[in-house]
Amino acid sequence: MKISSNWLSEFISLNNKTIEQELTQLGLEVDTISKNKNDYIIDIEFTPNRGDCLSAYGISRDLAAFKNKKIKLPQASTFSHQRNNNYIRKVAPDICPEYRFMPLCDVELRAKSPKFITEKLIKSDITPVNIIVDISNYVMMEVGQPTHAFDIDKINGKLSIIKSKKDLTFIGINNKQYNINKGTPVIVDDDDVIHALPGVIGSKESMVDNDTKNILFESAFFLPNTVRSLSTKYRIQTDSSYRFERGVDYKLQEFALSRIHLILSSYISIGKCNLNKISYKSPLTKTNSFKFDYKLFKRILGIELQSNKVKAILSNLGFIFKSDKVIVPSFRFDVTSNYDLVEEVSRIIGYDNIPESPLSTKISLTNKRYTFQDRLITLGYKEAINFTFIAKNYSHNIAQLELKNPISKDKSVMRDSLIPGLLKNIQYNQNRKHKSIQLYETGKIYIKPKNKIFEINTITGVLFGLRSSSDLVSNQYNFGIDDLKSHILSVIPNSSFDLNSGSTYFDDVNSFKILQNNKAIGECGLIRSTCAQDFAIKGAVLAFEINEDLISESNKVTFNDISQYPAVYKDITLITNIDDSLSTVIKEMNNNGYKYMKSIRIKDIFISKDKLQLNNRNVTLEICLQSMDRTLNDEDINKSIQSITTDIKKLYKLNIQEA
Repeated sequence: MKISSNWLSEFISLNNKTIEQELTQLGLEVDTISKNKNDYIIDIEFTPNRGDCLSAYGISRDLAAFKNKKIKLPQASTFSHQRNNNYIRKVAPDICPEYRFMPLCDVELRAKSPKFITEKLIKSDITPVNIIVDISNYVMMEVGQPTHAFDIDKINGKLSIIKSKKDLTFIGINNKQYNINKGTPVIVDDDDVIHALPGVIGSKESMVDNDTKNILFESAFFLPNTVRSLSTKYRIQTDSSYRFERGVDYKLQEFALSRIHLILSSYISIGKCNLNKISYKSPLTKTNSFKFDYKLFKRILGIELQSNKVKAILSNLGFIFKSDKVIVPSFRFDVTSNYDLVEEVSRIIGYDNIPESPLSTKISLTNKRYTFQDRLITLGYKEAINFTFIAKNYSHNIAQLELKNPISKDKSVMRDSLIPGLLKNIQYNQNRKHKSIQLYETGKIYIKPKNKIFEINTITGVLFGLRSSSDLVSNQYNFGIDDLKSHILSVIPNSSFDLNSGSTYFDDVNSFKILQNNKAIGECGLIRSTCAQDFAIKGAVLAFEINEDLISESNKVTFNDISQYPAVYKDITLITNIDDSLSTVIKEMNNNGYKYMKSIRIKDIFISKDKLQLNNRNVTLEICLQSMDRTLNDEDINKSIQSITTDIKKLYKLNIQEA
């Protein structure tokens, strides 16, 4: 749509150097701006939801909100409603829920269109016709409400806005003939002569010319879907249909007619402004309102906005606040929720003026279980669902809850762990030649330490067999402890591990406690061979079982800078006894905070056949040294290694094999 910059300036002061940037920020895409003598012609592309901006006043209303200014509608005649209806017989509510008309009788159309009107129409690519049509088009471009003028003397009886009862033909004001099918929305007289397609185009039969004496001005709210289907079916695109398709203000019809009356009365004697009103209830003409959610603005935008500022912006855009509700203006069909209000405030503030903010990592407790399940599924686990009853003495737990009337012997107690059910699943799948099994289950377990029964929400997973059954035989590897621990860290990133013993299901030597914030939340490791044998499972089974209620999800994510300087790796070989707990040594060394030491790990274990009976083993530790601010020199490296080896000898009483 093309609009004159001077015309916009009649509503609000403009700066032609910044107007393009301001309109673009508001979501009104400027195609071109061209100079026209002492004026600028702005060609704007509108999205389908912004029918409210298809006028000089509509664009100025958005600019006024952006500049925090107030604007007013142009002046109009004072009007009165007439009860006598001598011109309209019927209006179908499913075509037009709001219809207004204004009869003007004994009119002399000798006056020419005012120069200021024709100039503005030409700049908007609208060809002047005569004073009646030009003022009608002028008001449409000014406030956004299309109107139409009929020559009353060319109408037989009264007009009806209905669906045609038979196939009809008419010639439009564009001199083209149209064949109208039965059931098409039309404006016809009592003789079934078509005088217009509602909201699309008028008929040449009753068009206003210089000889017209009696005029009927129409101003209506035609339903967008009706106009859109007519425009598409008959391939007619007019300035009127373009606006009705996108939705015009359903409260603007009377103002448009009274505005036409005021302008026309300055050039022609037309008497008082008398209007007739026909209204029906419709979902599209019902005032839309909803509860205002101020907190949503911070959650979506990530910045704190003052409530008064938000309401001021929305008020400038025409929204009304009443108690805890916000009332949507009649010209904004596209606003239906608080999310739309956030978008409105954002474009007024300017998206470039909203600072970037990190996404919240908070996970709601209600969705915590589903989050863990999603992570396990991503890792390749499949969900299993088992009975809450298991066979007695799987765990030899004296606190098991026995059923008085079990349905069978293998379902005689309430489960105190999810592991037996998953072991049975492994047995079933192994018997059917499945070589790689990853299963998890979520559910309640039941324990009775004394006289009180506890229900514990639990997440349990098992690994069995090959990492991937599709690998080449030479590249096949079984699941190991490292796989299990990495899966747990993927599900609960801030967890850690410690030695475990005395577990019912897990092996004493090859199992760990799962810790979070130094608090035990579960256990993991190798399932006892006796448990696996009870289910006739051939091979090692790895598992984890976590008390879901003890997991704490933190929304604080800590990031460590990555050093830009090279790391140095040094090996130290310890002469140890097989009974020495090296995991404890490594854990304490990590906690000591040696300067420049980034990590320490077991690199290799060697047991000599000659020293096998002495239970001795050589364990090589790999130590990583790195600085955050410079490249380490030999002196730095030697001092760090010397400090570490000294503590190994003194604190842990371990010997170091010299090179």
